[in-house]
Amino acid sequence: MAEITRRGFLRLAGAAGAAGVLGCATVGAGGREGEGERFEREVDVVVVGSGASGLAAANFAAEAGARVLVLEKALLVGGTTSKSGGVYWVPNNRWLRERGVEEPREATLRAMARASYPQLFDEKVERCGLPEHEWTLLEAYYDNASAAVDALAAMGALISQPADQPFGPMPDYIDPETRDVTPRDRRLWARKPDGSFGLGDEMVRQLRAGAQQHGVAIETGQRVTTLLRNVRGEVVGVEAVARKGGAKTRIRARRGVVFGSGGYTHNRELVLGFQPGPIYGGCAVPTNEGDFVAIAGAAGAQLGNMAGAWRAELVLEQALQHPSTPDDVFMPPGDSMVLVSRTGRRVVNETSNYNERTLVHFAWDSVAHDWPNRILVMVYDQRAAELFGGRYPLPPPGTDAPYVLRGESFEALAKAVDARLAELAPRTGGFRLDPGFGAELRRTVTRFDGYAKRGVDPEFGRGAHLYDRLWHSRIWSYPNPGTRWKPGGAPNPTMHPFQAKGPYFAILLGAGTLDTNGGPVVNARAQVLDYANRPIAGLYGAGNCIASPTGRAYYGGGGTLGPALAFALLAGRGAAAEPVKELA
Repeated sequence: MAEITRRGFLRLAGAAGAAGVLGCATVGAGGREGEGERFEREVDVVVVGSGASGLAAANFAAEAGARVLVLEKALLVGGTTSKSGGVYWVPNNRWLRERGVEEPREATLRAMARASYPQLFDEKVERCGLPEHEWTLLEAYYDNASAAVDALAAMGALISQPADQPFGPMPDYIDPETRDVTPRDRRLWARKPDGSFGLGDEMVRQLRAGAQQHGVAIETGQRVTTLLRNVRGEVVGVEAVARKGGAKTRIRARRGVVFGSGGYTHNRELVLGFQPGPIYGGCAVPTNEGDFVAIAGAAGAQLGNMAGAWRAELVLEQALQHPSTPDDVFMPPGDSMVLVSRTGRRVVNETSNYNERTLVHFAWDSVAHDWPNRILVMVYDQRAAELFGGRYPLPPPGTDAPYVLRGESFEALAKAVDARLAELAPRTGGFRLDPGFGAELRRTVTRFDGYAKRGVDPEFGRGAHLYDRLWHSRIWSYPNPGTRWKPGGAPNPTMHPFQAKGPYFAILLGAGTLDTNGGPVVNARAQVLDYANRPIAGLYGAGNCIASPTGRAYYGGGGTLGPALAFALLAGRGAAAEPVKELA
């Protein structure tokens, strides 16, 4: 399959198309779909989805000797992984060990438990206060993530390297450190053949090539709709529908089925029913519609973490134009920049990590009966526009973007913002600015300027943590050379006073996701559980389609793909080791 651009993936991922059915078995189904039905295909393990979790599981199952078929709903291989940064968070990885950095199991598990379940955490009691199920999932992550990376490298399916090489070690997202020290960086990503680092598309390329070298068949344009089970409820296969033409294919899985089919970001009903507030879209590919929720639910699977997501702020107008957005606002760039609500007041530390920062959009006003922050306004000045232009979502210097609003004063900017909100009102529940927004914004900026001059933000602690400073200065707000502006000059690198005169600019931001992370619950062996906590024989899951093994926590860069690889190892090997299921 030819290489494509990120936008090309968005165009094609939801398009119709199918690979042909290769071969035919004449085996009676004998399951709930009816006696006497026949399978068109027969393999040992069927894997649903071709992102990191699906392709890794396919590699592990094939390495274990299973005959494996990967079914991908889109026309293209790779899922959301292919448009991601391709970083995976792996505790106790071999590069850390080689550098003499210790990651003691119990101490690391305590830190993970504290981040994932702060409401339960008590390090003085057994399992730090966590129920056994939640604790064992964290153990499974710690015990298998590094093993998965090493095993994939040994197979030639994914060659990894530390992700700190281009910019230096970076702190985790949930890191209390405030001192300027060298952080512990657990991030890894794919190494290209030339030794340079690769993003998500390179991760997919390597995993796909590894799978094909192990004899894995990969077919696109096939949407799995149904689990086929025998009279004992064991999973014996799947039914898939071709996205072009609608032909149905029944495929026997002699040993097991693994789902790595992504979350439900683009299923409007599930988003409305489970997410904690307005979600305008996300970075997941359009085919991430939560298929596994209904498919596994019909088999009696227990659902968990359904309100969860890997959260991200989006440029509102891009999301309204197409909910599968090309990117998210990782960190609003610039130092003379603030995020304000409809009142014109700041409501968050603008340099906190995107997962935590996005939660402010779901604050509930019990008097007004509304989400007052469901849309935030990113405000910045001419200096920020020129000095940091080109760092998304700021357009490069000398260019414009249709979502950027301008005003020569804060009051003029307020009028421009509210006029745009009036145009968008039919799609935002009538969201508008408060009448005093312009005057309040001026007061907010005056306070912020004072904080910037002192270097301390007493309201939200901006720049207080090492995370704020390093991710800001190394990744998202490094200055463009050759501008008329002198970078720095303020005691806190994340803040700088606004220019006294306009123009000023604004971008509307709304809540979105990288993807959701709720779905069928798995155990520490990646087996899907029913509501009696019993494994559904032959059914496994990994990645964003299952209830997140880390709960609500996003530990750091790669906190999505790290668990995906760990549980893909468990799922792939587990499915391959299942006994052959009888059909009757």
